[in-house]
Amino acid sequence: MRLALFDLDDTLLDGDCSDRWNLWMIEQGWISDAEAFMARAEKMHQAYHAGKLKLEEYLAMTLAPLRGRRVKDVQKEVERFVATHLQPRIFEQAWACLEAHRKAGDTLVLISASSRHLVEPIATTLGIEHVLALELSVEHGINEDARYTGGSEGIFTYRGGKVLRLKQWLAEHQITPSHTTFYSDSRNDLPLLQYVDCPVAVNPDPVLAEVASVEGWRRLDWRTSPSASSPNALPGKSVHV
Repeated sequence: MRLALFDLDDTLLDGDCSDRWNLWMIEQGWISDAEAFMARAEKMHQAYHAGKLKLEEYLAMTLAPLRGRRVKDVQKEVERFVATHLQPRIFEQAWACLEAHRKAGDTLVLISASSRHLVEPIATTLGIEHVLALELSVEHGINEDARYTGGSEGIFTYRGGKVLRLKQWLAEHQITPSHTTFYSDSRNDLPLLQYVDCPVAVNPDPVLAEVASVEGWRRLDWRTSPSASSPNALPGKSVHV
């Protein structure tokens, strides 16, 4: 089995789904002190891009508005959010790249440091079956009245945790891949980029761009390059997506 692994934010998607979801929650009135929330979120956003984010602190803040909310109610909001705010921001080149891997017979996996309640619906939109993301803890009540606790569980799909989660997923499904490709924009994904057979830097941040240059990794700049739709547009091919 050949695996094609994809980061989500700033890779397949032009922007960060969690940042945009935070704004959506403010619009819905789920966050009381929006100004203080956004000020903290901006500091954490800067820390992420500097490779210094403490994910536990970010999750404690951004998952708190979900505490006590019914899973099915949140899902309805997420469906509206994805359709109106995220789907239009998927790079055209991303669609072409995904289709090229499908035609090549590769198994697609979306692996993201964002939360599953956001990542899974986007994966469905993209036609990606397998999702590895941050797992949210849920409290199950009577009559299937499941509610979010405002916490998370399991191994974080963040930095080295992406490698651990991938290994766990492979073991659970008894998969030994013959080849692995991973697309990402972030220095935070260097552990997984260095683990796979074929790392690809997409819209890379400055640190990843430098590493990719030194290591000779393929680089794709989907924000500046024209779209492409060739079915042969895969790593190692002459046609770029």
